[in-house]
Amino acid sequence: MDARGALAEYHRVRIARAVEAFNRRGFAARAFDASGEAVEFFFSDLEPGETIGYGGSETTRQLGVLDRLRDGSHRFLDRGKYGSSYDEQLDIRRQTLCADVMIASTNAASIDGALVNIDGASNRVAGLSFGPGRVYLFVGRNKLCDDLERAVHRAKNVAAVALAIQLGKNTPCTTTGVCHDCASPDRICRTVSIIERCKPAGRIHLLFVNEDLGL
Repeated sequence: MDARGALAEYHRVRIARAVEAFNRRGFAARAFDASGEAVEFFFSDLEPGETIGYGGSETTRQLGVLDRLRDGSHRFLDRGKYGSSYDEQLDIRRQTLCADVMIASTNAASIDGALVNIDGASNRVAGLSFGPGRVYLFVGRNKLCDDLERAVHRAKNVAAVALAIQLGKNTPCTTTGVCHDCASPDRICRTVSIIERCKPAGRIHLLFVNEDLGL
């Protein structure tokens, strides 16, 4: 086995452990070797006529899921549509909390079965916790951490920092690369969510992919 194959197998084992742990905690977790397989599973799991919304996610954009929904037959709550005003976007975010389906990713996931997310507006973490009938999270292997402490560290010092840099925010982390728990008006970290159990069981679907995805 070459180095690339060995790395893939290493992550495959870690993902399998996470899938087992999350399923024990009431999540509906599955493993995929390729992102395309996860995307096709998601679309095959949708019902005709369902309303679908999303939480901000570089992963879903990267996978082309949002573009495919825009061109599809489902009712897509697209707050990113061209020309939409702030008030329209806010209304769509609220509608997403009552959608049949919400899609997003997670900032971090621990192998023992916890999801960690940090939000600015908090619509994504709100939808993860309550509201939409089903939630689908596309989770790249780079989001998987050994334990909850490391998952919180990743959410604060990797995912949030990368997003602040991407958005061009004037925060200390964009200069130093680590969280300073700042009071900057540009701060995007306002709500921290840790989900350790899924209720009702099977509501949150975790689609683990053996690829590096998102921030």
